[in-house]
Amino acid sequence: MSRRLRLVDPPESRRVRRAFSTFLRPDAAIEPHLRAVIEDVLAHPGSLARAQLAFGLGRRLGIPTGRALRLAVATESFHASSLIFDDLPAMDDAAERRGRPCPHRIWGEAAATLGALAFITRGYALLWEGIGPLPPRRRDRAAALVGECLGLTGILDGQSRDVHFTHRPGGEAEMLRVEAAKTVPLIRLALLLPALAAGLEERTLARLERLAAGWGLAYQVLDDFKDDLLTGDEAGKTTGRDRSLGRPNLPARAGHLQAFDRLGALLAGTAAEVAALSRRSAERWEPLARLQGVLDESRQRLAERLAWPRTA
Repeated sequence: MSRRLRLVDPPESRRVRRAFSTFLRPDAAIEPHLRAVIEDVLAHPGSLARAQLAFGLGRRLGIPTGRALRLAVATESFHASSLIFDDLPAMDDAAERRGRPCPHRIWGEAAATLGALAFITRGYALLWEGIGPLPPRRRDRAAALVGECLGLTGILDGQSRDVHFTHRPGGEAEMLRVEAAKTVPLIRLALLLPALAAGLEERTLARLERLAAGWGLAYQVLDDFKDDLLTGDEAGKTTGRDRSLGRPNLPARAGHLQAFDRLGALLAGTAAEVAALSRRSAERWEPLARLQGVLDESRQRLAERLAWPRTA
């Protein structure tokens, strides 16, 4: 998911990219260092996979375009802030992200921290614009989801567990729990927020919950392989940090073969969930099928990198 991708049709993808830049663009009067951090992130937004997923799903579920875009950009703004924080010296102490120096390396840690907070506060404002007009029950459930994904039981807990991880023999279950806690919350938000806003039935929500759990952990395992196998030039970011910092990394801890097989099992499970949803309406769930395809292709490229004849 690090390469540019389209989980929605090209016009929708372009609309998401324009909205990400427009909704978050800082005023010219903002202090130059802080403004520079925000502009730097907006100029190098990455794949915007979470925003594309949320917008594509929201539009196909009948959410008005403006509100769907706000929910999508809000989700992506939280992701952008998490990357800024993740790269700080107090966390992963990374030097590079998306092929260029991390914001704190150029503009300083104070400006980067404030920039990350700016993305969070703007994200909450956009969220309210998106869910405020909903019927009370839907709005309350959507708000509760946001608290779960972004609060102490969500991404904050995952990041803290990652930073303070201590590997123990036989502790693979705890390692996988930490891995999931880092990545599942924002994918869960991208999937469940439009679904709750659209008032989908409980059975479908349960499928989306399982899909978010599987995709989140699969994405993290792929990212672990990237950190363990690729050079910084290949990955476009600082690699090898998990080993040097003692952080959870399934391929490094359990071995490439076991991690690769775990990835295959995760993606087989998510493929089954996408297929079950798509049987009822392939067009409605098209963004999900596209993301599943991207992850399957990533696993195949990984197999080629490892020189293993594994395609299933």
